[in-house]
Amino acid sequence: IKAMQEFFRQVPADSGMAYVAILHLSPNHDSRLAELLRQVTPMPVLAITAKTKLEPNCVYIGSPDQHLSMVDGFIVSSQNMQEEDRRAPIDIFFRTLALSHGANAVCVILSGTGANGSMGLKRVKESGGAAFVQSPREAEYNEMPRNAIATDLVDEVLPVADIPGRILLYKGNLGTVQIPVEAEKRAEDQQHALREIFTHLRLRTGHDFSNYKRPTLLRRIERRINMRNLPDLPAYAGYLQQNPDEITALLKDLLISVTNFFRDKKSFDVIEQEVLPRIIGGKKAEEQVRLWIAGCATGEEAYSLAMLCAERTLSVIDASKIQIFATDIDETAISFAREGFYTINDAADVSPERLRRFFNKEGDGYRVRREIREMILFANHNFIKDPPFSHLDLISCRNVLIYLNQTAQERVMETFHFALKPGGFLFLGLSESADGASDLYTPFSREYHVFQTRQVTMRAYPVPESIPSFNYSQTAATVSIVQEQRVRERMTLGDLHQRLLEQYAPPSVVVNEEYEIVHLSERAGRYLQITGGEPSQNLLKLIRPELRLELRSALYQAVQRQSAVEARGLKVNLDDHTETLHIHVRPVFRENDAARGFILIVFERTAEERSQNEIVVSSDEPVAKQLEEELMRVKAQLRASIEQHEFQAEELKASNEELQAMNEELRSAAEELETSKEELQSINEELRTVNQELKVKVEETTLASNNLQNLINSVDIGTIFLDRSFRVALFTPQARTLFNLIPNDIGRPLSDITNRLDNSDIITDAETVLEKLNVIEREVNSIDGRLFMMRVLPYRTEEDRINGVVVTFFDITERKKSEEALRKSEVRYRSLFNSIDEAYAFCEIITDDKGIPVDYRMLEVNPAFEKTTGLKPEAAQGQTGKEVIPDIDASWIETFGKVALDGLVMRFEKKMDALGKWFDMYAAPAGKKGKFTLVFTDITERKQTEEALRNSQSRLAQELERMQVLQSASSELIRDGFDAENIYSGIMTAATRLMHADAGSIQMYSAQNNKLRLIASTGMASETIQYFEWVGPEAKSVCAIAAKRKERFFVDNISKLNYEKKSKDLQAYQQSGVVAVQSTPLISRSGNLVG
Repeated sequence: IKAMQEFFRQVPADSGMAYVAILHLSPNHDSRLAELLRQVTPMPVLAITAKTKLEPNCVYIGSPDQHLSMVDGFIVSSQNMQEEDRRAPIDIFFRTLALSHGANAVCVILSGTGANGSMGLKRVKESGGAAFVQSPREAEYNEMPRNAIATDLVDEVLPVADIPGRILLYKGNLGTVQIPVEAEKRAEDQQHALREIFTHLRLRTGHDFSNYKRPTLLRRIERRINMRNLPDLPAYAGYLQQNPDEITALLKDLLISVTNFFRDKKSFDVIEQEVLPRIIGGKKAEEQVRLWIAGCATGEEAYSLAMLCAERTLSVIDASKIQIFATDIDETAISFAREGFYTINDAADVSPERLRRFFNKEGDGYRVRREIREMILFANHNFIKDPPFSHLDLISCRNVLIYLNQTAQERVMETFHFALKPGGFLFLGLSESADGASDLYTPFSREYHVFQTRQVTMRAYPVPESIPSFNYSQTAATVSIVQEQRVRERMTLGDLHQRLLEQYAPPSVVVNEEYEIVHLSERAGRYLQITGGEPSQNLLKLIRPELRLELRSALYQAVQRQSAVEARGLKVNLDDHTETLHIHVRPVFRENDAARGFILIVFERTAEERSQNEIVVSSDEPVAKQLEEELMRVKAQLRASIEQHEFQAEELKASNEELQAMNEELRSAAEELETSKEELQSINEELRTVNQELKVKVEETTLASNNLQNLINSVDIGTIFLDRSFRVALFTPQARTLFNLIPNDIGRPLSDITNRLDNSDIITDAETVLEKLNVIEREVNSIDGRLFMMRVLPYRTEEDRINGVVVTFFDITERKKSEEALRKSEVRYRSLFNSIDEAYAFCEIITDDKGIPVDYRMLEVNPAFEKTTGLKPEAAQGQTGKEVIPDIDASWIETFGKVALDGLVMRFEKKMDALGKWFDMYAAPAGKKGKFTLVFTDITERKQTEEALRNSQSRLAQELERMQVLQSASSELIRDGFDAENIYSGIMTAATRLMHADAGSIQMYSAQNNKLRLIASTGMASETIQYFEWVGPEAKSVCAIAAKRKERFFVDNISKLNYEKKSKDLQAYQQSGVVAVQSTPLISRSGNLVG
């Protein structure tokens, strides 16, 4: 839509043209095109109704569900679309536009996907219209422009903003340059320029257009003059000399190859249902069906007939017996046809069933299956001058004869009749007919222009005219002779007759040297009489019997004497009366006369009363006199006949002698032929052998081609093959993810094709590879953020010749992401590996021949390994366990074997006696069987502490028992009322001694201030005594905890009480060197806390 807005933004409001805008959208899509175009153009933007009349300076918009066509200046809309019309609505509209407007039709293809419009563009060009396409480089979606350019028929490729101005220039030039069709109306400079143009065409392209209809050629030349904005024919001739590329452009315009599958479907129905059954039904199993498509263009018609044959021969004859020849003079079209690849729009006329059966889907189009392509032989061939194929059952020459002049058409009809078998079929276009050769063909289906050959007398093959070669150094006299010869060749028989009748008005007949009638005047038929039997054009067989003898004699004498002869006073009986005639025979033998070789016979009717040499007398004369003169005349004729007979007898004798000599020569020739036959048989055997070898090679090549095609389709690598000129030779489907490639891009320079790479100069790399024959490999980025590994390497043939370069693209986006993730993981791993406090070792198990673990090897260790084991990493890494620790316990190896070989994950604590250390060991398998990892810490100190603690706990249990006894004794002392201070001090001393403690204290509870007061202590520092003198409930000391809980509290390490680093309780304990503390509350019988 952006491109269309830009287009109409540049269109003036008074251009005088009508515009129809069509978008290729889904029928269900709600289009806002009209609203958007009204914003950019002052012209009225109108919606198309069922039948809308075109008006200048208006824009017409159709909805996506409408089927638009042009009919007599109206746009006709229909919602009832066939399936093929839905696939190609723009093509359908262009076809009808071409039919209705001819040279005034202009088609413009802008940004879009697919190939819609390409087929219709061909029809517009065929009708003499113009085609403009938006440059693919600026198109948002370049598939439609590129597919249109691939037709090779586009007039100009321009930025969208420049197209309206170019169309206006084209419109302004229409009709300004007009070349008269009649030669006599053309000025001398125009005649000379036209000859120059045709000479250029013949010399540069090898194509001779002398047999083409002049009006068609001149219209195409006028169009090229208009496209180049030149004033006249001489200017264009000069432009051709200075711009050789224009020769190619003119040739393309003259050889527009436009066709489609099953063109004129009803005609093909006749071929399918009536013609092919007759041809194939009459064949024996070993006989071939031979077809010739003359003027096959891009191959659609040839493939259409091949599909019909394949369908018909499925149960009747082996498809390999079908031989189809498809020829054209356009080499580009032939190359396209051989490929057999057509876009979706090209195949719009093929039914879905035939698409599935006879085509393979490839990218944005279809390729004809190999078995159908093998039925057809495509060749460059000019059926006007080249020898034809022979023994054909059907010739299809559609929409070609309409471009040829009458003489060429007659010669082509004779050529086709010679090439066809008796009863063979000729299939022509709807604008063509074989009625001009009714003696050779009879209508089989006149409505659909199918004809069948007549059974006629064997004719010689019409030798084609040779193409004269032009030599600019010829003398004027030679040129004059050639021109006179051309005048004679182009002269029709009517012109010839007219010239010979300038002095004679009576009825007349023109015959050739064989007395075959080539032309009759209007009233000459009265003297001819048609008899039964095979029809003939020989004058002596058609002349009335009364005149035959005299006419034969006169013709003979005229040819022999090479002069005029008259036979006078001959009577002829017509239906109701008798006439007296003088017959004048006048041959033409002058060397430079265009009528040379023809004979004029004039029948002059004369009045009896004015005849001076009257043979028949009046009724008053005696009958005897009349009879006597008649007898004298008969005698004179008899003498002439005798002389003629004697002369002929002499000629026959001479001919007989010549025949005998020829007979001898024939015998000699027969012997030579027999020898040649034997040689040919020998050569034939060799050819059979070679053919068999070639067949095997073709099968091998086909297999290799299939393998290569499957490899190309299955390998997820974008690959482009370039020739030495860096033109695309082949590409894989994956290459289209980076390059905007379509099948028609084969042969185009890679630099002309847009890509999605970010600043990648491939051509420079390719030039370097061709120069140095090395391989270039580097990473390139696409504009969508993906990363590719590009490799450019030489393309080497089996003969080790460099025929170009191969460019491959590997998508390494995910690999790069994985590598980056792996790198980051490696960094994290190394950081963790080097920083963790635990020792780490990556190991592999070593087994004996029976698979029993006998040792292990440390492959990698971390820095903490040395701190934990005391072993240097360099001394352990790469060494076996027994090499590092010779006295290692076998149980270690057994345990590691279970982990490495059985996949067990184990965690255990074990002492390695050889190192004298305890380890907390974690062992796990590491991926590949036989590998395992160890993560372990040195717990020797903990183990020692635990052992000491166990011993301490045992002692404490014993002391506790004693303490309970002491407690009981103390309670009794207190109750007995002794001196409290001495009692407490004695109890404290006894208790510490009993418990083997280093220090102790007794604290009594004061209910008044809710605190514990120190009343006795031993072994405590003065600062500690001072701190614990009064202990409140907020304190975190052991005695406070026991008081709160009212139960004994024991802690083996005061650090487990989670003191803060600067806690006063912790400092008080540390000042007295206290580590383990036990506090027992004193409870009264009433359950109250005493101390």
